[in-house]
Amino acid sequence: MISPINRAAIALKPAQLREARRFAVQLVYQLEASQQPFLSENTLSAFLSQNEVSNELNDFIKIISESVSGRREKIDALIERCAVNWKLTRIARVDLAILRICTAELLTRPEVPKDVIIFEGVELGKQFGSTASGSFINGVLDSLARVVALELNTAESESQTPKG
Repeated sequence: MISPINRAAIALKPAQLREARRFAVQLVYQLEASQQPFLSENTLSAFLSQNEVSNELNDFIKIISESVSGRREKIDALIERCAVNWKLTRIARVDLAILRICTAELLTRPEVPKDVIIFEGVELGKQFGSTASGSFINGVLDSLARVVALELNTAESESQTPKG
C-alpha cells in the first residue's frame, strides 16, 4: 500500500518536488513565526493562495507540513539529539524549518535514498539560510538519517518477531 505522502510525491517531477519542499519549508517557518502549534485548513489555504502555489504541489505540501505538525515532539527530539551541542532555541529558525521538513521526510519516506533528502535539505539551506547553513544542515541530517534508519529497522524487526 502506498502512503499518502508517497502518492503525492509520485505525481511530481523532481523539479516540482524541490519546489514543493521549498514551499513546505516556508509554511513550517511561518507556523513557527506565528507560534501556531498545528496546521489548520485556513492557514494552509491562505498560504497556498498567497504564494500562488500550483495545484499539483498542494497535496505534498499539505501532507509533509501536517507530518511536521503531528510529529513535532518526536521530530524536535531527533533534531536536538543529532545537533550535537545545539539546543533547538539556538538553531536559526529557517534552518530548523528545513531540518523539520527533512526529518519528517526521512520518517515517512524510507524508500527515498537518504542522500537525496540530505542533498535537498542542504540546497534549501543554501537558498534560505546563512553561509554556514548548508554545512550545518548536512551534518545534522547525516546523523539524523542514520538514527531514523536504525529506528525504522528496529521497529520493522520487532513487528516481524513472533509474539508468544
